[in-house]
Amino acid sequence: MFDFIKNRKKYFYYAIGAIVLVTSAIFVFNGRKTTDGTITVERSLFVNQVSVSGKVETESIAQLGFASSGRLASVFVKNNESVKQGQILAQLEIGDLIADLRIKEANSKTSDVDLESVKDKLQKVTSQENAKVANVYRNLLSEDLELIPESADYTATPPNITGVYDGQEGTYKINIGKENVTSSDFILRTFNLEKTKNKINEEGFTILGTKGLYISFDDDLENYDDTTWYLDIPNKSGDSYLANYNAYIEAKDDRDLKIKDAQTEYDRLLSKGNDGSSVAEAEIQKINAEVRKNTIYAPFNGKVTNIEKEIGEIISTNESLITMMSTGTFLIESYVPEVNIALIKLYDEALVTLDAYGENILFKAKVVSINQAETLKDGISTYKVKLQFNEEDTRIKSGMTANVSITIFSKPDVIAVPGGVVFEQDSKKFVQVKNGKVITNREVVLGDVSSLGKVEVVSGLEEGDMVVLNPSAFSAE
Repeated sequence: MFDFIKNRKKYFYYAIGAIVLVTSAIFVFNGRKTTDGTITVERSLFVNQVSVSGKVETESIAQLGFASSGRLASVFVKNNESVKQGQILAQLEIGDLIADLRIKEANSKTSDVDLESVKDKLQKVTSQENAKVANVYRNLLSEDLELIPESADYTATPPNITGVYDGQEGTYKINIGKENVTSSDFILRTFNLEKTKNKINEEGFTILGTKGLYISFDDDLENYDDTTWYLDIPNKSGDSYLANYNAYIEAKDDRDLKIKDAQTEYDRLLSKGNDGSSVAEAEIQKINAEVRKNTIYAPFNGKVTNIEKEIGEIISTNESLITMMSTGTFLIESYVPEVNIALIKLYDEALVTLDAYGENILFKAKVVSINQAETLKDGISTYKVKLQFNEEDTRIKSGMTANVSITIFSKPDVIAVPGGVVFEQDSKKFVQVKNGKVITNREVVLGDVSSLGKVEVVSGLEEGDMVVLNPSAFSAE
């Protein structure tokens, strides 16, 4: 999911995760470099990481006893036996409790046929009514759709839009043009609501996006070359918009009323059943609690390392009976320098490589502990951080050296550009934007910086804008 930086320093217990601003980069659009010194702005995943080193260690050791005193009746495990979290390890004598529990459970059983029938009806009504509302809503979004030209100077007839739209409300930005100067094929590109690219069918309909719409052209395609259009969904200025909107509101109100009636009937029967069985349920819960106090369960996946009592002996409350050590999920202990510790948060995702297996084998982990106390390492202030592997893996062993890339942030759907395209004038940040043959300076507001040299553009650019890669090579108007 993430593009993590590998830390190859093997002989230090920790390493400073560098966040480097790369001042020049080649930006790629769909895997291809542009031919005119520009890049096409697009939205993508924006990430940053910190790299550290550490050691793999065992998660925990537990000494287990009973919450009640009594005679030891059963031990279900042996020394050095592997156990799973929640597995029963031992029990005191609880025969009377189990017998009483069975009686209470038998007495509490009641017929719930009517309740299940009403529950099925509620689910059916909810499904049917939601489907009706969805159909009316699609009709609202799909009717009277028309394209608006970006420029009033276009001479071509606006293209036709047909189909049934099944997506969210918003505005498509649509570019029409040739693949390149030597190609005879025309390409349709969409932005904003979704980013797509399709070759235009000159003989009929062409798919527009992925939500059920199609586009067709009345004029020769040459008339549409290098044009941009906008499509508002829904078309609030359309002749049928008001009628369709009122039908949508009416359908929602009708759905809510029918679902509420079905829910009320279900709640009534549910409450009636609960009133009659609440006392019995409370008694059953009480007995189950007593059973748990007289039972030892494995708190995690691990191995039994010691059993201290024999069956038949008397055990006191909280007296140690079984010792366990975790063997499944391991931790990584690392020390993060002061310069980077403020960037790391609990539950940050990470990728790990182990020196024993090389840098091509990756393991997933997450931050589970950040020590607030300072630790000096070689005269540098550091803070102990623990990460937990997401999954058990027999390849992982205690004591192994781990190299960790922690994701500081991961932002989807972000506009980001190479740092080298940004320049400063009068304490403001700018990029150069090319529109046709005209190049202008565009002020931008920047956000986060990634370690790969890209900067987040919070405002000032839109998808589809053409940004100059080397602004010093051009003169802006």
